[in-house]
Amino acid sequence: MKECTPTGYKPKFIYRTIAFVSIFAAFTQISLGGFVRASESGLGCPDWPLCNGEVIPTFEYHTVVEYSHRMLGSILGLLVIVLLVSTLLFYRRNRWLLCWNISASSLVILAGVLGGITVITELVWWIRLIHLAVAQCVIASLSVILWETFKVKAPLSTALYSAGNWKSRIAISLAVVFCLMLSGSYMVGIGASSSCSTWPLCRNELFPSGMEYSIHMGHRYLAAISMLYLAYTSITFIKIGNNLPMLRKASHSVLGLMVLQIAVGAFIVWTDFSPHLKSTHLSLATLVWVAVVFTGLGAYSLSKTKQESKQFESYDGRSN
Repeated sequence: MKECTPTGYKPKFIYRTIAFVSIFAAFTQISLGGFVRASESGLGCPDWPLCNGEVIPTFEYHTVVEYSHRMLGSILGLLVIVLLVSTLLFYRRNRWLLCWNISASSLVILAGVLGGITVITELVWWIRLIHLAVAQCVIASLSVILWETFKVKAPLSTALYSAGNWKSRIAISLAVVFCLMLSGSYMVGIGASSSCSTWPLCRNELFPSGMEYSIHMGHRYLAAISMLYLAYTSITFIKIGNNLPMLRKASHSVLGLMVLQIAVGAFIVWTDFSPHLKSTHLSLATLVWVAVVFTGLGAYSLSKTKQESKQFESYDGRSN
């Protein structure tokens, strides 16, 4: 790989740019998928892989929404493939980077197949739930890849260990956010998303009777628990993140985005379940998820000794 010079080829910069664009495409894809669901456009293209039997269908509202979602998915797939090929060409010695690229590529293919199955089975809720779960794993994998291109290091932090078992805190944070997103998908999938028309109580009750009401309130309770735990974890990392500004920024982002997410959830109810707010709700959930992933990567970097592993720049693409 050539060194970065004012006039020379800059593969590291290009690679990093592709990784960033891939994450943006994945985020937009998930957000657009949320709008497809909220606007009831899931069968705008009732067949797959074609749309209404055509490569380029007649453009009507629901068809455009669903077709755009598919096209963006194709673009994301191409970006991830380019990223994997670039890794094989320039950074194949970096096994960590290579593994995450293979993971992202495999997950994108799986997401595409699940998207097709979703249409063929006429939007079965549990397939849509798995589809969302895989999509969130894709953007998490891409987040790790982007972080690896920067390879931020910091001195070993005793504060990180004195704060308790940080690995468990990150694992729990990831688990609660992931479960929160899936619980929301489950709630929508079984038709309980609009069952509680008041907020914060449901039918003026803390524990309403009835299956749909209980599921809806269960999602709210899980959101409240997630908010409290993420606040506790984020504040802890903010206090000990002096050696790594990225950790502090990621922790601040988790805290702020979760508060905004709760507020949007309330406004969804108060605005009579606006489709635009419902898709925004999923977008914010995805941002919270990515922020927690970056917080975990920041904590991991802070725990590393200053020379424990090679820098990203050392993988110069030379033949093994």
